[in-house]
Amino acid sequence: MLVVVLVAAASAAAVMLSSPGRAAVAWCTAVSTVLVVAGLAEAQHRLRSVGRERDEAWERVRRAEFAQGRSEADLRRLQDDIDRAARVLPWAVDQLRERASAPTVLARLGEQGLLPTDETLRGVIHKTVHTLHQEHRRLTSAMVIVQGCAQRLHAAITDHLREIDERKRPYWDSGSAPIRREDVRADLEALDSGLSSTGLLTQRLLALSGARRAGRPWAKPVSLERVVRAAIGACEHHPRVELALPQVPVAVAGPAVTATIHGLAELLDNALRFSPPTTRVRVSGEDAVSAMVLHVDDSGLAMGEETLARARETVDFEQPLDITRLSGSRLGLAAARLSAERFGLRIAYCASATGGTRASIVLPRQWLTHDTPTPPAASRAPALPQGGGPPPVREVQPPPDHSAAAPQPTRSTVRLPRRIPGATRSSPAEHPAEPAPPPTRSALETGKRLSAFRRATRRPTPAAPTLEDHGEY
Repeated sequence: MLVVVLVAAASAAAVMLSSPGRAAVAWCTAVSTVLVVAGLAEAQHRLRSVGRERDEAWERVRRAEFAQGRSEADLRRLQDDIDRAARVLPWAVDQLRERASAPTVLARLGEQGLLPTDETLRGVIHKTVHTLHQEHRRLTSAMVIVQGCAQRLHAAITDHLREIDERKRPYWDSGSAPIRREDVRADLEALDSGLSSTGLLTQRLLALSGARRAGRPWAKPVSLERVVRAAIGACEHHPRVELALPQVPVAVAGPAVTATIHGLAELLDNALRFSPPTTRVRVSGEDAVSAMVLHVDDSGLAMGEETLARARETVDFEQPLDITRLSGSRLGLAAARLSAERFGLRIAYCASATGGTRASIVLPRQWLTHDTPTPPAASRAPALPQGGGPPPVREVQPPPDHSAAAPQPTRSTVRLPRRIPGATRSSPAEHPAEPAPPPTRSALETGKRLSAFRRATRRPTPAAPTLEDHGEY
């Protein structure tokens, strides 16, 4: 419309003007018309763009409202699923405590429509129920292990109390015959043997419960023979053990002493329990290049393939130890593995040349040192009884006789007397070559002395069996 008005005005002006002015008016009219047309086209384009943007904005608003409504619905559904899960999990725990399996619990939840509708939350519920089932099995197995060890400890303590009651009667009976020194030693050795086997049970319980150390720490290396004898002494039927170690000056480093004693004691205990009581168990050693190998050979029935495979799996460091699969006969192996694994003491099982089973424990060179012999010291009776005679008496070296040495006139030789361990300042005549027999005491006096000794030395039983010269450490 605007273009038509401009053209009409330009035509009227051209008619009214003269010929030279008409050309100028025509040019101005043409230019103005072009500009007006261009402006109108641009305005129309902008109007269309604004319309499209408005339509897109309305579409986005509608989509946002739809998404918001859907999110609110999902949120309400998720909240319902969470509330349902909060009610389901305690019920599932109660079912697991009643010894229901994880698939059974999940099936019951599905039948009752209690499982969440959300797939992710349903997967979380499935995983949680299976994890709770596994942990409940582990807890139940741990409780069974504790109960078994507690029952064995109670039975062992009951036997010790009964044996003590039987052995103390001669000491308390004033009318009985005089008690010989050999009888006192036999009584003490019997009590020591029983307490050592009880100590092995406590070490086993400590190892299975995850204790960092299942015995006393050792600050100095201990000779290999003494370590092996300590492990033998921790077993109940130790007189059946035959020791045949190579004569090598090897000692076990202090940090690995307790683990070596415990691991070897568990292998010996298994060999003694699963072999006929009339047979012997042999402990031998093999000095390899990179390690020292201790072998325990019994003469019982050889393990079957399945039993041997289970034993190897129990002591294999590469396989995770699952206490839910352990039986009472394999608790000792599991405890030996846990004690040895910390120091890399490998345990292996194979068939023995005598028809039984051979268990081996490998001591790496990093835990072995050169054994420096030490002078013998006074100690209690060894772990293995060597006979029925009286205990050896330590020789007492008489003090040097300084009266016979006279000083030289030109050189002074006066020296202070030097005390020798075990000697006294008295004259040599007071120390005969052979000790006099001990005086005979009455049964009442002997009982009083033993009671006083028990009260004075009452302390916790050491975790590791006491060695031959235990006092020097």
